[in-house]
Amino acid sequence: MAWGGTKPSAFVKVVEADLKDKRNEIAAEALEMVVRASPVDTGAYRGNHRVSVDEADFGVDVANTDKAGQSTIDAGLAVIASADKPFQAVTIQNNLVYGERLEDGHSGQAPDGVYRPTYAHIRAKHAKS
Repeated sequence: MAWGGTKPSAFVKVVEADLKDKRNEIAAEALEMVVRASPVDTGAYRGNHRVSVDEADFGVDVANTDKAGQSTIDAGLAVIASADKPFQAVTIQNNLVYGERLEDGHSGQAPDGVYRPTYAHIRAKHAKS
């Protein structure tokens, strides 16, 4: 007698889709938190958060300023949405030379840094889910 139920291989596709969706959800949340937590003077730091899939983006464009942050978020979300396979890595980074100083608390607007508190929040929120 032949198997009449759902094939186990179909379950793998569901798990892979769920994994992709969860990764993209977390990446989008992290991007928004990093951009919103970024200190703003000229807007260059906020405008230089880079999002990439399966590779790092070491680019810098000091002329790319985004004081409000929404353009940076929108551009990053488009990149995140392009990650359509479950095991692709999404990287969010900022390569401006003073980024490490900001991360070390050299801004009154972000005394605890930007990436470190975002990572701690994301990890605490999603570690159990």
